[in-house]
This record gives sequence, C-alpha cells and structure tokens, in this order.
Amino acid sequence: MRNPGTQMAARLRALPWLALLVGAISVLAIGCGGDDDDADADGDSRTPIPAPSFTVESTMGRLATEGKLTIGVKFDQPGFGFKDPITGKVDGFDVALAEEIGRALGLEEDQLVFVEAVSARRVELLQSDAVDLVIATMTITEERRKSVDFSRPYYVAGQSILVREETDDIDEADDLDGRKVCTVKGSTSATNLEKAAAQAELVLLETYADCVAELKDGRVEAVSTDASILLQFVARDATLKLVGEAFSEEPYGIGVKQGRDDLVAFVNTVLANMLEDGRWDAIYDEYVGSVPGLPDAEGARGRPPE
Repeated sequence: MRNPGTQMAARLRALPWLALLVGAISVLAIGCGGDDDDADADGDSRTPIPAPSFTVESTMGRLATEGKLTIGVKFDQPGFGFKDPITGKVDGFDVALAEEIGRALGLEEDQLVFVEAVSARRVELLQSDAVDLVIATMTITEERRKSVDFSRPYYVAGQSILVREETDDIDEADDLDGRKVCTVKGSTSATNLEKAAAQAELVLLETYADCVAELKDGRVEAVSTDASILLQFVARDATLKLVGEAFSEEPYGIGVKQGRDDLVAFVNTVLANMLEDGRWDAIYDEYVGSVPGLPDAEGARGRPPE
C-alpha cells in the first residue's frame, strides 16, 4: 500500500459536505491548519484532521459506526487492482481511490476490507450486500443502471486489442472475424466485440490474467478489453503488443447498491474534491500514468455527466 505520510497529508483537504442530500446527512466540516503551500513543504507540521461526523441514519454513519468499509476490486489487473501473490496485499489505482473514500469516512487502512470482484460478479456483490462499493474498472452503462447505482465517472478508457508480438495480420476489430478472441464474462468488452467483430469466436473466461495466459499459450489469437488494462500487461511482457485504435469509450464508475443515494452523493463529493485538489492526478500518475501508451492525467479524467 502507499505510504500515507506527507503526500497523503497534503491530499486530505477540507471536505465541504454541506448537504449531500437534504435532510439525509449531517456532516461536520473537515479542516486542517496552515495553507496549501505550507502543507506541501512540511506535512509533519499540519494540525491533525478531526474525524468526520454523520447522522446515525445515513449510510456513512452506519459504516463509520461499524468501523469497516468493504470494497470489491480486481485482483488480476496490474495498475488498477492487483493482489501480490507473495504478500497477499492488494494495490492499484482503484484500491487507492477506495483508501481515499475510507479516510473521508474517518476509517484507518486496516478497517478497509478488499474482496475480489471479477467482472461477472460485480453487480451480484452489491445486490447481496457482500460489499459496500465496487471499484473495479466497471463501465457505467444504462443496462447496469437498472441493477446498481454509479458514482460520476472517475476514469475514461477505450477498448483495444492485445496480440502476441509476432502477430502481423491483426490491426483492427474487423480483423478479429473468424478468430478466437478472449475477454471476460459479464464485461462490456464482450458486448462491444459482438458489435465490432460479429464473426469472432469469443472465449469468455473469469479474469483477464486467464485470457492473457490463453493468448501466450496460443489457444486464442487476441485478447480484447480496455487499453488501460491491456497496456499494463504489455508493460510487463515484451512478447505482447497492442494493435489498432480504441473502438469504444468506457467511463468507469464506482458501483453502489440501489437506494443508497446518500452514499452515491458522498462518493461523488470525495471524487470531485480529489479531482480539484490534485489527489486524483497524483494517484493516477503513481499507478497508471507512467505506462507507455496511456494518456496523461488530464486526458484520462472522468468528467461529470452533462
């Protein structure tokens, strides 16, 4: 996990919750001493930040009282959510966002519980109350909105194609027709492929790591999902490459169980503050922005709906 020292202290700015939902939430302003320049120069001298306070009736009040936040994340996606097979720790961009939300609730790092959320189970995990949030490269779609609620977009990706380095006859989605192409169950990537390469033979597995293994072993000819995911594999394996232009737009959102409008509003406020005060950019640069081929922070930011 990231060191929550000086860098993180600079990130925790005042959170003016005001009234996230009228009559639903009562929040004490979170403040800190000193101006921003002083904080950046010497994080150790900052005044301790008081814990936030919520009404007992609010979802945030319940979570803060229970002292635990359970988040569904990916365990197999380097850069976004990856579980170290040796240490057992999960880290990545999505995990770091969860940590910021936990801090805004007044929770410590050891009060966050991370559960694996493979694509096919993300909605189920929310509906069954197995998790409080899903932060797992989950594209916001109208179909999914029928089952779960979403935060504002926090990242915008685009679907692309991964092949072996020696492949020279796949350049775009049309070239996938008649070929075995792997993606994961329950993903928008599968739906997009059915439209962009209707004659492709889809192989649907549980995780993208499984798909990449199939590709390297020659059992499929390509893997297709968001470039933000695929490029993480390319950065770690010179036998793989990305081809073609992105053929979709995938706005990632944080999934919330339907009916918890106060939690959606709370998460949106955390994200808005992070995008404004530089924490989002810092986390993006730490986990994703340095990967060749991915946009800089300005180009990857999730925008609020029009």
